[in-house]
Amino acid sequence: MEAMKKKPVLITVDGRQIEAPEETNLLSHLLDAGLDIPNLCYHEAVRPYGACRLCLVEVNQKGWKPEWRKISTSCNFPVLEGLTVYTDSDKVLRHRRLVAELLLARCPRSAEVREMAERLGVERTRLREQDEDCILCGLCARVCAEIVGAHAITFNARGGRKGLSTPFAEPSRECIACGACVFVCPVSCIKLVQDESTRTIDRWGVSLEMAVSKRTGLPFAPRKQLDGFALRAGLPPDFYDVAPGEIERR
Repeated sequence: MEAMKKKPVLITVDGRQIEAPEETNLLSHLLDAGLDIPNLCYHEAVRPYGACRLCLVEVNQKGWKPEWRKISTSCNFPVLEGLTVYTDSDKVLRHRRLVAELLLARCPRSAEVREMAERLGVERTRLREQDEDCILCGLCARVCAEIVGAHAITFNARGGRKGLSTPFAEPSRECIACGACVFVCPVSCIKLVQDESTRTIDRWGVSLEMAVSKRTGLPFAPRKQLDGFALRAGLPPDFYDVAPGEIERR
């Protein structure tokens, strides 16, 4: 809806013109135009963060000299009138390969990272491998805060010790085990296990009781998740217990 309110402008991408709403994020329109722009930390549901650095492009803004080009992540670069974008220049490809090599050194066992690196022509890294499983893209924390509203995940520490966890790395009281973080994680390092009675996300130290449908007798969501949604939406306590026809008659 926000994009619909913006003024449409023309930009030039690899020699062809594309119309896009001004001030919206560039990457979304490059992908819509069918361009193969590698990315791991971008998701249309949350604000761009520019963490993985794979979506690099070269840009030349209106009023600049033709030879002036700036390397930038496209996910958090705005569409501007008269913008010229180069997505496959030698400089762009060289920088993307370097980023891929850094990610491969950090997470050498990640299938998603290896696949992305191979797409860019990187089969191995010259750097010391760290054997981590998280690329620090922050998607889990962003979706938890911006979409779910639980704020159960955050960055901690700095530098080489930086990571993503619950606040103070303690079992989270805010986590509702909705699974949104599992869904958006681009490298599948967050695991969800569910049985008839509980849903568990070990990475955040949470295991919650499942609510059971009174109609089917099957578990369908953590009770804490349902209670939280009902409170925020102002739903009656028995909202999840009634049949669809009963809801419509209310």
